[in-house]
Amino acid sequence: MIAAIAGACLALFLTVAALVRLRGRWPVPGTIGRVLRWTGIAATVGIAVALLPVTSADSGSATAYLLGVPLVAAVAVAVADLTGRAVGFVTTVAALVVAVWGLVLGLGPGFSFVLPALVFGIAELTSVRPRGLTASST
Repeated sequence: MIAAIAGACLALFLTVAALVRLRGRWPVPGTIGRVLRWTGIAATVGIAVALLPVTSADSGSATAYLLGVPLVAAVAVAVADLTGRAVGFVTTVAALVVAVWGLVLGLGPGFSFVLPALVFGIAELTSVRPRGLTASST
């Protein structure tokens, strides 16, 4: 399990490094952030689906909220991205919620949700635009 998480973090790091390197070459600004947001959504759904049998056998009806909290956060990011409203705020809040939820469930299989939280956080960081110089700052 630790080797899988380390490998996933390494793959994530290499992917982000490649995306940041290509950032200036893509025609539409914000494309990298959008790709990372949808990658985080897909990772959250994939992890929830993978954990469904184990969690339902172990926790029974509590599975709904154990896996539901990260899924609701991912759905909120998807809705914000599709509507174009408050994307940065929703992505940041979703990253924090999924990270905290993954750490709360850290003794069980819920620790896997930390990876999508990192993806959401990196998506938000790559979407930040540097502020331009104003006349008063020169």
